[in-house]
Amino acid sequence: MDSPPHLHKPNKWPQFRRSPLCASLSFTLTATASHISLASPPDPSNETEILDTINQSWDGTVVANGNHTVNGTFTLKAIYCRPSHRSKNEDVLQILLHGATYNKTMWSGYGFGYPYDWQSYATSPSQGYHTLALDRLSHGENDPRGLDPLNDVQMPLQTELLHQLISVIKTQPNTKTTTSPRTNPLGRTFSKIALVGHSLGSYLSVALARSYPLDASALVLTGYSSHQNTLHVRSAPWASAPSVFPDRFPSGKYLHNLEYLTIATLEGREKGFYDNATDAAGRSYDPELARTDYEYSDAVTLGEVVSLGDWGVGAEEFEGPVLVATGQRDFVMCNPPEEECVKSLWETGNTFPRARRYEVWSPRMTGHDLTLSYSAGETLERVHEFLGREV
Repeated sequence: MDSPPHLHKPNKWPQFRRSPLCASLSFTLTATASHISLASPPDPSNETEILDTINQSWDGTVVANGNHTVNGTFTLKAIYCRPSHRSKNEDVLQILLHGATYNKTMWSGYGFGYPYDWQSYATSPSQGYHTLALDRLSHGENDPRGLDPLNDVQMPLQTELLHQLISVIKTQPNTKTTTSPRTNPLGRTFSKIALVGHSLGSYLSVALARSYPLDASALVLTGYSSHQNTLHVRSAPWASAPSVFPDRFPSGKYLHNLEYLTIATLEGREKGFYDNATDAAGRSYDPELARTDYEYSDAVTLGEVVSLGDWGVGAEEFEGPVLVATGQRDFVMCNPPEEECVKSLWETGNTFPRARRYEVWSPRMTGHDLTLSYSAGETLERVHEFLGREV
């Protein structure tokens, strides 16, 4: 395994080592969405009120007061990686969608190499996929200024932006009026899109497939179940990201708004996202990787949380293949014991009644962050075997 990068004071998003066949790029997209309005929104500078609201969201007791429309033109940052050789998967693009309190850097494995670097494995000669790791609106390298984290940054807008991005990628440009690199920074189109989500990114994949069932050719939903364990999620030490990481979430840039939330402690992050169990070989994850994960934590907006009321609603019209990959000790998505977790993952298949194929991969002794655990290599192989067979 490669040595992790030397960690300096994390006052900005890291640029971990990556393949020379990877490049940073931006998509400029226009979208409109209908968002939830809260009857009693919290004071954006009062952390106690904000945490009360997030707990009401987990409990399902938050009170809405109609809807409001959000529209505009937005820029999304991404990392595009391509294989070194042409392959049978040349026309398949994996779009990698990060989870809550993460950004696109999670797919690089934080510089720890195989088996945590999804992009390197997917683009390797044995696989030959193109990948696009995307920062959701207001996260990662995307500029949050001008956006209200409660009213503007909700999941319906994230869904519409993803739809617009896929439309750009799949559409042949009109060379008489524009050029492909200006409208589509990839410089080429793809006819097949495999959505690979983690946790909230999996929810986003399902939301897209529900609204636009023809956008994606396949869904790979990691850290996902239709039965979210909200008690476990609520028990995490949530706090305002500008309070926990003031260097990376400076008050000026985030307009003194505390509605960007993260996990406050390393212990809380390990308990929530990794498997605390030990066996003869020790932990089921690398504690140094978990520490790096914590030091570069991102956030989830209050608006994203309050707009998750339809978690567990599937995509009834989606007809492509679906793979749910969730660890047996993922207590964010499963209630213990392990056999009940596996059972609930198969039951999740009922929310995709028209999927031509539904499969489950559930590694043992693995928590929520299965792509960052010791079993990640098995998950990589299982996912790519599925994609190679079904897409």
